[in-house]
Order: sequence, then C-alpha cells, then structure tokens
Amino acid sequence: MTNRTRLIYSKRGGACFVPHIAMAQIFSRSALRAGLELVMTQGFSPRAKISFAPELPAGVIALNEPVDMFFTENYANLIEILNNSLPEGFNISRAYNVPDESPSLGKMCKAAHYLIRSNNNIEDLTRKFYHESIIEIAYESDWLNLIIRDPAQNPIGGLVKNLVRENIITGWQDINIVRESIGLYENGRVILNA
Repeated sequence: MTNRTRLIYSKRGGACFVPHIAMAQIFSRSALRAGLELVMTQGFSPRAKISFAPELPAGVIALNEPVDMFFTENYANLIEILNNSLPEGFNISRAYNVPDESPSLGKMCKAAHYLIRSNNNIEDLTRKFYHESIIEIAYESDWLNLIIRDPAQNPIGGLVKNLVRENIITGWQDINIVRESIGLYENGRVILNA
C-alpha cells in the first residue's frame, strides 16, 4: 500500500544553498535515518519515490515548499520524526495525506510568490523580464513583492541573470530572494491545496 504524504517545509540559513538536485537524497536519507520506509521507483536503478515543486536556485530561501513523499504506511508523529532527522536549516511545518489521483506538484504549482531585496530598484526590469507572467508586483518597505505565473517556465534565476546583464547588480551577492509560497493563485494569495 502506498501512502502519498505532502510535506510543507522551509529551508533557511545554510540550507538555502543546497541545490535542487540534492533535495531528494536529503529527504530520502533523513527518512531512512528516522526508520521510515519509503516506496521505491521501479526499474533498473530504484530510488525513493519523491516529488518536488519547481526548483529553486541555490541561495534562495524557501518558506513554504511542498514535497510529496510516498511511504509504505501512515506514520504517527511524522513531522516530529522527520524534523529530528533533517539537516539544520530544514523544517517541516505541515504534513497531510494526498489521494493518489490528485494532480502532481508540477501541475499544481502554477504561481509563485517571491520577496526580493536589492540596493538597486529592480521593479522596471522585473516587469520587462516577466511581462505578462506577472500577477502582482509592488514594493513593500525594502522588498519587491512579486507573484508570477508558471514558475517552472519563469525561473527566478533568469531574472537574476538579466539584472546582471543589465549591470543593475553584479551577481547573487547583491540580491536577497525568498520564495514565500508556491501553488495556485486564489483570492489574492498563492496557496497549495491538496
């Protein structure tokens, strides 16, 4: 029996520098360390069955990231068990079962909410770069509040490359980016439903 569980996690501090390609290994090893049994993929090289939201570049803080993990059973105290096994900087805040027939995270993550801070005004180039993909954009204090459509097709790393190309920033060291949430845009917010 397969138990598809959606975990909502954050990665902060040094954990934000973990590349997307290493995330499956981190979560599967943490589950194994905690004594949890994962469903494995079929084929020549089986791996733990895990599904993530569209990737984030290394260095971007994430506050509400979803990951679907497939366990062989329903574990009590799953959040506490995994939080005790995950590396520093990772924290799971919610966990809930998802029906097998539910859409994949790739199909559910149609909008992303970013908070961006730079010493330079980046709003004009951000509008130009994302153009019709922008749902909302406005400065709040020192942070540019940005909600875009299709984060898999409109990666935040592309914006940083354009800011560098236009000599607005010199690189990642000149900008702070937080992905506040990813999911569907509903009622003025980006949320992830089961």
